[in-house]
Amino acid sequence: MWRLALPASLALGEICGFVNFSLGPLWIPAAFLALVVALFGYGCDIRGWRHAAVFLVGLALALRAAETRRDVIRETSEHGRPLEASLVVEGVPLGGVGASGWTSFDTSFKGVDIRVVFRLDPGESPPAVGETWLCRGWLERKDASDYRRRNLWIKGVRTFADRDESAGRSRLLSFLDNARRGLSRRLGIGLDGTDYACFADINRAILLGERSRLPRSVRETFVDAGTLHIFAISGLHVAIVAKMLVVVAMLLFIPFRLVGFFVLPLLWLYVGMVGAAPSAVRAASMATLCMLAPVWLRRPDGIAAWSATFIAFHLVCPECIIGVGSMLSFAVMLGILLFVEWAKSFRSRAIESVGITFAAWAAGVPIAAHVFGRVAPGGVLANLLLVPAAEISVVAGLLGSLFSFVSSTLAAHFNFAAALVTKAMVGVSWAISRLPGANIETRPWTLWDCAAWYLVLGLSMWLVRSVVIRRRQTI
Repeated sequence: MWRLALPASLALGEICGFVNFSLGPLWIPAAFLALVVALFGYGCDIRGWRHAAVFLVGLALALRAAETRRDVIRETSEHGRPLEASLVVEGVPLGGVGASGWTSFDTSFKGVDIRVVFRLDPGESPPAVGETWLCRGWLERKDASDYRRRNLWIKGVRTFADRDESAGRSRLLSFLDNARRGLSRRLGIGLDGTDYACFADINRAILLGERSRLPRSVRETFVDAGTLHIFAISGLHVAIVAKMLVVVAMLLFIPFRLVGFFVLPLLWLYVGMVGAAPSAVRAASMATLCMLAPVWLRRPDGIAAWSATFIAFHLVCPECIIGVGSMLSFAVMLGILLFVEWAKSFRSRAIESVGITFAAWAAGVPIAAHVFGRVAPGGVLANLLLVPAAEISVVAGLLGSLFSFVSSTLAAHFNFAAALVTKAMVGVSWAISRLPGANIETRPWTLWDCAAWYLVLGLSMWLVRSVVIRRRQTI
């Protein structure tokens, strides 16, 4: 598995860099040492110099990110100064302005995810995606190592939140937001105002990631069943959309080698429209590498695509190495790819289909147990049923949106079909969540517990494969 060596070196370096935030100023010596190791190792042809250089690059990037983050938190907490910056509106709440006049929008500043919370003046329009706001307020006080979103409170003396009219509005962000809102409206054709309106909201959450629309009871049901990932735009959703686009390309008689040039722009448009979550960007990046491989007469290689995506992703955004969503996305995808390689010895479709679900679950167990203190064995059974159902729901929702341009009646039929499937998904999740041992609360796993889990899992796979190969050789 030499293809995983460089990503492992980069990941180890970034993890070491985030261990202690006070070591941030050492990023300059680390970057210089990486350059020296790369030049010396290449010139002297020293074995393993690439891994050492990549480790030091990851260490330098993580230290730099840690120092920047620590400075932002320290400036607004220890020094007692409010944060003042021009912030681009990246997301707005579906509810708009509350009854008390308070509203908010999501943004980021120097690697820190921020939710700006302020009171809107009477008669003033709420913030829109793509706008730039001049903000001065008090950032929520948390430790720099806490990567949860922080609130920027615009209240008190010397604080404000005003539109920056001179900056204009990002046309790309506003276009993507308008496209998402339009698709969201079309998913409700024939359902809004009926008893199935709540399932239309669930369909919006599945297809567009609008999880704020989910009723609390439905959210808790999917959490208990270990299937909340259905609502996180990830590789599952990107793969479904990509499959549909490939089918359309085949119907248009586009040559196989050129399919990527048709599919990829539309696929990236979908990823941007749903908010460009790290898991969706990861999946779209891997799809890009695999679909463009035939252009250069190469066979798509999933593990090589995963490795290249991991390296590029974490070079651009080193903070993702300790982001829960990113960790789950990369770990689950790697688990699936490794299982597919391992299962080639069996040549059984049944083993492959069931095993992929188990591999995805097993790869995510340590992360969920470490962060949330939960292990959901019921998720294996639930995902066997819900993943195909989610695929049907997404396809029906997309077809309903597509046919809405031609006929509202056809769109209503497809939306109703998606709602029926979604209703069944809720019922299955509820039933599985009630099974004994379907969801187990545990103490948060330590890093050693996580390492032991992956070690036992890897040794078990190696042992089973060795036994199967030996039996075949003796026959």
